[in-house]
Amino acid sequence: MKARWADPTYRERARGFHRDERTYRWQHVVSGRIVSRTKLEMREEHGLRPDSLAGLVAGRIQTSRGWRLAPRSLLGEGPRWIFL
Repeated sequence: MKARWADPTYRERARGFHRDERTYRWQHVVSGRIVSRTKLEMREEHGLRPDSLAGLVAGRIQTSRGWRLAPRSLLGEGPRWIFL
């Protein structure tokens, strides 16, 4: 049983019930490019560690490997709903 938990792929699948499937907007600090990805996709594509991703989303750290959460000022305003 311990050998299975040593495998990172097994651990990821086993924790799937609590996985955060929300999509976040990420900005590459140097290029300014903004992408829309889940935490798992950022981890797979850009090699960000899970604790770094959690720190970025929680606001405990500002950048990790050149990526940060995109500031709301760069995202523009969302749709405004007018209730009459």
